[in-house]
Amino acid sequence: MKESSIFKKLSASIINVIISFILFIPFYFIIKDTFIQKVIFIIIFFVYNLLFSLFGEWKCIGMIIMKLKYKENYSRQQLILYNILYTLSFSTLLFYIYYPFDLFIFNMMFLQLPTIIIKKTTLHWYISGNVTTVSI
Repeated sequence: MKESSIFKKLSASIINVIISFILFIPFYFIIKDTFIQKVIFIIIFFVYNLLFSLFGEWKCIGMIIMKLKYKENYSRQQLILYNILYTLSFSTLLFYIYYPFDLFIFNMMFLQLPTIIIKKTTLHWYISGNVTTVSI
């Protein structure tokens, strides 16, 4: 086992977002209100990850494809807290204050990447009890 790279962690997240988006597509055509669409997309992302938390040995499809696993066995509470924080982090893709993706850029540049560089894990993993992933 070796530490997982920033690239692998980011790629696993991108894969999870893409899968969630594919699951969201029917709602995009059914629901016309953009705020409701965003909320549905966030709920889909949360439920997608929660289902893997409950039934997929805590490994999402992004982790499976990128050949990542958890360094240790973490408690269900840690992983559920992570899932909530991961979803909040994801939601920065959908909302902005001044221009599109401003919250996401702030989240990535000033919260996630520095935490990965310093602590070798994302901010949501660190807050959840320093949960880390390793490459297999």
